[in-house]
Amino acid sequence: MRAERPGLLGLALLGLGLLAAAAPPAHAQGEEGAFAPQIAMPGNQQAWRRVGQATFQHYFQPYYRAALYVSPTLRDVGEVAEALTAYQVEILWQPSELGEAEVHGYWRQALRNAAGDEDTYGRIEAKAEHWIAQLPAVHHGDRWVFSYVPDAGMTVQIGGRPVHRLVGIDLNRSLTRVWLGDRADPEPRAALLGTDSAAQHDAAGR
Repeated sequence: MRAERPGLLGLALLGLGLLAAAAPPAHAQGEEGAFAPQIAMPGNQQAWRRVGQATFQHYFQPYYRAALYVSPTLRDVGEVAEALTAYQVEILWQPSELGEAEVHGYWRQALRNAAGDEDTYGRIEAKAEHWIAQLPAVHHGDRWVFSYVPDAGMTVQIGGRPVHRLVGIDLNRSLTRVWLGDRADPEPRAALLGTDSAAQHDAAGR
């Protein structure tokens, strides 16, 4: 069943809530208590729930830990994979350091793979490259937050500040599929969606 989309006022409140609630204070950017089980959303009576968490690898190396948050009223978590409903993904980078070139290479490869075919990637390539070119180097424990609202786009926070806004359904759907699409690594994908409790427990303990 498809979740109801919020009205215009609801979208505005939701977008503001995502920006305000996503980032922890500076002293909480590390690993300790990395992902809260719930996050308070201003304008919403109910807190958003954490569906699952997982570790995503790149070339067999842990790249980042991730957690997925959705509204408690969402009935079908599968809608998130198609970017049909609002969600939030938080990631904590795991390497001691990754230079800009490595960060850019990761997202370029991940988006190309998630797009599924060259025609789709061709439609998002210019926007994707513009975003990728602005991404900084990362260090262990750096937190990035991806907050998505249908019809409003994706806000990306780095270090607690909203620094990017990504628009366009093809780009946002491809980015969503990096974690949740059919081409994503199946074990962390299942753990993030909360559909495999064994994988989720294993990933959370890494």
